[in-house]
Amino acid sequence: MNISAVDREQQIFDAVPASASAARKFVGEILRVREAPVAVVLDFKLVVSELVANAIEHGDGDNLTVRANFSDSQWWEIEVISGLVKNGTKLRQPNDWTVAGNEHSSGRGLGIVRKLMDDVVTEISDGLVNVRCRQRRIEN
Repeated sequence: MNISAVDREQQIFDAVPASASAARKFVGEILRVREAPVAVVLDFKLVVSELVANAIEHGDGDNLTVRANFSDSQWWEIEVISGLVKNGTKLRQPNDWTVAGNEHSSGRGLGIVRKLMDDVVTEISDGLVNVRCRQRRIEN
């Protein structure tokens, strides 16, 4: 992947709570520059916030990367890349992500991510967890 390409951008964040807000701002700005519909911007800001929060909570404390790839004219695409999950926790596949019921105090975030995105792929490669989320571009 050629990160220097005009249609691809990334930013590295510390694994601290303030990074969720910074990542939301980064994603919102790059989508607005590309004239993404407001609904797309809002969806991705929520998604990246949830993924960054999970990376901070469950990751190994290393920095995390938020990468945007707009090279495919059919998709809006954002990735969050972070260190491996702590304590050998198994990474669940996106098809298993559901929104927890009201009786649970947590567990809604990844289910919401799955519902907002048309395609979610997770993989572990070179000691990193990569979550790629895509939403179809709708022609006006």
